[in-house]
Amino acid sequence: MQTIALHHILLKSPLLAQDLAKELELGADFAELAREYSACLSSREGGFAGYHQQDDLPIEIINALAIHDDQKPFTGPVSTPLGFHLLKPVGEKPKLAISDHTNDDLAKDLREDISSESAEKPSVEAIPEEASL
Repeated sequence: MQTIALHHILLKSPLLAQDLAKELELGADFAELAREYSACLSSREGGFAGYHQQDDLPIEIINALAIHDDQKPFTGPVSTPLGFHLLKPVGEKPKLAISDHTNDDLAKDLREDISSESAEKPSVEAIPEEASL
């Protein structure tokens, strides 16, 4: 089982997540934004939430990290039951379980799924105040 160093900014609002993603695209510092905006206790560490076994993380996070194209220094926003995450990939990409797809086919399918979800108007979900990884 693979261990993943998780660097993230956890947000409760999809609109704030989109705004911060734009700031990151313009060159904002990930750690500074995490300290200021993240709802996770990892905000104190600039968004570093520690090392986690791949199976312990939400599948949405694993998928997003696995298909990250290395062209951007972050990925997201990624919606999970905990909220909306902006992720900073660090280290080796997670390995996905392979079924009838090749790695390239699976990554393409996941990118298409994520693109179609982000094109839809985000809905605000109730997220517990104590939610963190």
